[in-house]
Amino acid sequence: MKKLLFIISIAFLGLTSCKKEVIEPNVNEVEEAGVLEEEIRIYGKWVLLDATMYIENLETHEKTQFNHFDANKTVSSIRYSGSMYDFETIEQNVTTWSFYQPEYVPGYGEFVLNNDTINPMGFYVTKTEWNIVEHPLASTASQMQLGGSSRNIEAYVYDYGQEIVDFYVQVAYENINGYNCKYFTELRMQKVEAW
Repeated sequence: MKKLLFIISIAFLGLTSCKKEVIEPNVNEVEEAGVLEEEIRIYGKWVLLDATMYIENLETHEKTQFNHFDANKTVSSIRYSGSMYDFETIEQNVTTWSFYQPEYVPGYGEFVLNNDTINPMGFYVTKTEWNIVEHPLASTASQMQLGGSSRNIEAYVYDYGQEIVDFYVQVAYENINGYNCKYFTELRMQKVEAW
């Protein structure tokens, strides 16, 4: 699944003229012998600037994209058919994501959506993947904020100087206008706090 997302991401990245650099999880500073190159760390708070959905028709192989926001629309959903969970609702210049580093890798940190520190989600980090997951202590359906699933994310530097990153999330399959389709959303976010 990760390889397929990577292939699709590379195909879509060719559509833009901006050079994108992969952000690697900063998993363990000790492993790097204390020497870290200049990088943008994922840990901190990010605000949503813009968003684009990419759709591939799996029957006709047609690829389309659309912007989530315009002059008259500032709220959208990263789920094509509309949001089922708060995580899927996005608002331009309002939605925030905050990532808290796990104590150990692989392991769980926390993910806070829109400053809701009362109901954090989990942020599962391995050496090669990042996943937003149900909080490890969520034990009942009423405590689950993602329907019991997880959201794999990838990130690419868009503007190093301004700390703007493109996050890729919500890879999903859905019937759209009678066709089997695959889609994901690119969220352009800017770091507003670091920790």
